[in-house]
Amino acid sequence: MYQLSALKNLSTLNHQEVVRVRGRVFSKKDCGRILFLIVRDGIDTLQAVLLKNKEGTDGQLSIEDYNLLRKIENESFIELIGRIYCAEQPVSACSQQSIELAIMGYTVLSRSVLDLPITLKEAALKEDQKSESQDFSSIRYVKRLNNRVLDLRTDLAQAIFRINDGMLFYIQSYLRNHGFIEIKTPKLIGGASEGGADVFKVDYFGKPACLAQSPQLYKQMAIISDFKRVFEVGPVFRAENSDTNRHLTEFIGVDLEMVIDQSYMEVVHFVYQLLVDLFGTLSKKYDREIAIIRSFFDLPPLNFASELVVIPFPDAVSLLKARGKERSDFDDLSTEDEKQLGIIVKEKYHTDLYVITCYPSSVRPFYTMVDPNDPRYTHAYDFMLRGVEILSGAQRIHDYVSLSERVAQLGIEATSIDHYLHAFKYGAPPHAGVGMGLERMLKCFLGLPDVRYSSLFPRDPKRLYP
Repeated sequence: MYQLSALKNLSTLNHQEVVRVRGRVFSKKDCGRILFLIVRDGIDTLQAVLLKNKEGTDGQLSIEDYNLLRKIENESFIELIGRIYCAEQPVSACSQQSIELAIMGYTVLSRSVLDLPITLKEAALKEDQKSESQDFSSIRYVKRLNNRVLDLRTDLAQAIFRINDGMLFYIQSYLRNHGFIEIKTPKLIGGASEGGADVFKVDYFGKPACLAQSPQLYKQMAIISDFKRVFEVGPVFRAENSDTNRHLTEFIGVDLEMVIDQSYMEVVHFVYQLLVDLFGTLSKKYDREIAIIRSFFDLPPLNFASELVVIPFPDAVSLLKARGKERSDFDDLSTEDEKQLGIIVKEKYHTDLYVITCYPSSVRPFYTMVDPNDPRYTHAYDFMLRGVEILSGAQRIHDYVSLSERVAQLGIEATSIDHYLHAFKYGAPPHAGVGMGLERMLKCFLGLPDVRYSSLFPRDPKRLYP
């Protein structure tokens, strides 16, 4: 038995070697005496060649075998044994352009149906750009999501999720290398993590419960338990009826929390360096995948300033007003505000990545540290990439009395978070952290038109399957 070889590992160095490969039938072309069959494994493709041979001798296949492979359904999963040859001319239709496989044997491991609900050619067509106000509901893309297993076989999806994997791996490695430990917190909880009504309620043995909107309260309790730096990667649930190109009802949250020394800006600068290193590493390591994505979508390169650009919230409001935007000084930034501000900052500072600090206390959760010098504002911050918020964070209130007063001030039922509040009775160090959505960050990094492209099986207000 010949050793199984991955298509991506073959090259002209394997000239005249007999190899065994597996993949899907991507396409076929019968030229009468010669059958050209392209086999696909992920984003790698190889052209296999079979000559029609009536006798079936000398290690060659018979005419019956030729006819079977000629008619085999696209997307069938097969195994081929053959000899590698250097191609006389580049095989432009394949990623392996310098070699071909002369078929000596085959096994059909699993046949596909003839009539596919979508073809890979259809799934690979470029989707029109969607604005924030438009539903992501084109008939063609809905059909693709309904048949996501086939849609995920396209070069585009394969490239996106290879980068997705790299993004997660690098973030986890970076945090561990800087003294963070990974924790796992409950997703079934007794009260809202972030306040408000955007929770999925569930029945928990006859008692009311909900799915966690974030690990926020628990990662703070871990800090109080003297784990000085913690992070979590896990599902986050938001019952927001927002059918936009940046919202999901379930997404992968990447959260971190850390003890601070003097200022919450320690976290801001730490996260900035994480993001700059992350985006630089991904751009180099996944250049092939990024090139595939660029063939589908306009992907302008990211620009970074030499130093982190920090814009306090009042200054952000002033910049918008200077461009004719009429708005209150203390209203939260709308999606359109963020986009406009991204344009202004790009023109002024030549960067796609920057941070807004000092958000108004009226628009931040109860646990956010209020600025002691001006209680109208907080020690809160958002990181913006290409005019979109990709992560949010703040210094947290670490004093029990102050936190209890803030809870009462906002009308939150304290009994629903007693376990959290009581933890602060036993002493808590100053700390701050951030929460980011993996899919949205990947969307913004790659310049994708919709966050659903970066979610393996997306969940939104209209989609619960597959």
